[in-house]
Amino acid sequence: MPTNLRTTERAVLFEVVRFLLLCALLLALSISAVVLYYIQPVSSSGGEPDKLIHIQVGLTGKQIARSLAEAGVIRDADLFHLLLRVTGTDKRLQAGYYRLNPAMSIFEIMEQLQHGRTTATAVTIPEGFELRQIAARLRDQGLVDYNKFMELALDASKVFGDSPPLEIPIASLEGYLFPDTYRISYGQTEAEIIRQMVGRFSEVVLPAVEGMVGRWGLGLHEIITLASIVEREVMVDWERPLVASVFLNRLRINMPLQADPTVRYVMREDRSRVLYRDLEIDSPYNTYQNSGLPPGPIASPGLASIMAVLEPADTDYYYFVARGDGTHQFSRTFAEHVQARQQLGY
Repeated sequence: MPTNLRTTERAVLFEVVRFLLLCALLLALSISAVVLYYIQPVSSSGGEPDKLIHIQVGLTGKQIARSLAEAGVIRDADLFHLLLRVTGTDKRLQAGYYRLNPAMSIFEIMEQLQHGRTTATAVTIPEGFELRQIAARLRDQGLVDYNKFMELALDASKVFGDSPPLEIPIASLEGYLFPDTYRISYGQTEAEIIRQMVGRFSEVVLPAVEGMVGRWGLGLHEIITLASIVEREVMVDWERPLVASVFLNRLRINMPLQADPTVRYVMREDRSRVLYRDLEIDSPYNTYQNSGLPPGPIASPGLASIMAVLEPADTDYYYFVARGDGTHQFSRTFAEHVQARQQLGY
């Protein structure tokens, strides 16, 4: 074969190889460009609102990728799924509610899902809140269905079955959802939230009252019941032991507590003022109509009110009347009480 022919063949082969290499390079660059595009955040502005995304238990990596793409927080479900598989992350994704932003990279999103950084919000339950107020606050935060929460909270057996953490002689958990600030994750069930709050009661209250239950002849349920009335009566901390002493003094002589908050608890109208007609409401919670304590708490007392019942002031007061500034005028006799009411304009 002539030398010049072999040279031509080599030249053609070289050009073919160079062309193929160039094509391969261009293809690699094209693929890299596409990949780089699709791994970039959907939004680069940083002003997009977070999106609440629910990753349900049992979803596959492919299904999760599709959900994220449909929600608009990733560009491509297939690429995201591929990255999950290549990194082995698809086996470690955790269910829950997540707040994800279109400005997050897919690696940030993968990291959130892998470590279960579910979204949670802080909810403060003040001292003296009733079950219906707790349910309303949680509902307003988008955390519970009001009716479902109330159904469970009014019947402990629907939450705890035959193994309640506390011995409560009535079905309702009123008074036992401890007032505190909670971190609650979106997606927690109503039952889980109730267990969390009752668990907090056990953590805080039971150690504090250990060895004191039975004082003044009151069991734990009676202590919490009376503490809830004290909680709803007082507006200034230093009066708690004084108000507690009044009610304990009345209980000792079987005198009706005549506590307005117990009447407000069963009033159908939502108003703070108790009228004379309200005192006639037929209910075991009405302490104007019944002596002794009501069947259970009327709200969730804080630890300070609970301790005020266990460590009341040493007084011989049997009456008190509101001054109008958040404090009360305390009296020993009914005659003193009538005089105090007259002086205060009642």
